[in-house]
Amino acid sequence: MLQQSIEKILSKNPEITTLEIAKELQKSEYEVLQNMPKDQAIAVDGAKFDDIIADISTWGKILMIKITPSFVIEINDFIPTGTYGHGYYNFDSKESSISGHLKVSDIDKIIFISKKHRGMLSHSVVFYDKDGEHIFKIFVTRDKNKELLSSQVEKFMSLKNRF
Repeated sequence: MLQQSIEKILSKNPEITTLEIAKELQKSEYEVLQNMPKDQAIAVDGAKFDDIIADISTWGKILMIKITPSFVIEINDFIPTGTYGHGYYNFDSKESSISGHLKVSDIDKIIFISKKHRGMLSHSVVFYDKDGEHIFKIFVTRDKNKELLSSQVEKFMSLKNRF
């Protein structure tokens, strides 16, 4: 039933954001994303993190976003690979400004999203915890003309299609 409600909303307004759909249906964005049409969102088990992050590390500079209630943090750089230690995945930041320690065991779902927003198609990989909160988002980047980088789109689609 949730899928049908989402599809009805999308048929009326294809560019509505997933947050707006969630608000309208009084659901979480996490629930909405897991019930979107498969051409727009595919949820993968968090256990696939190693494969997914290894692939993304080959894409070149990506856009990483972390949204807090008061701040949208954006980092445009390479996703580094890392190693495990003390219960965390430790990003090797020798060649990237992206660094830190990620508790991979908290990742419940990784959702591949392909959706138009403000007139432009975007592709993202969003990492969610079991409470439905996003941990971080990775977007295919755009060139100076705001066009998606075709090489990254190909890599995104290839990775998404493996699942």
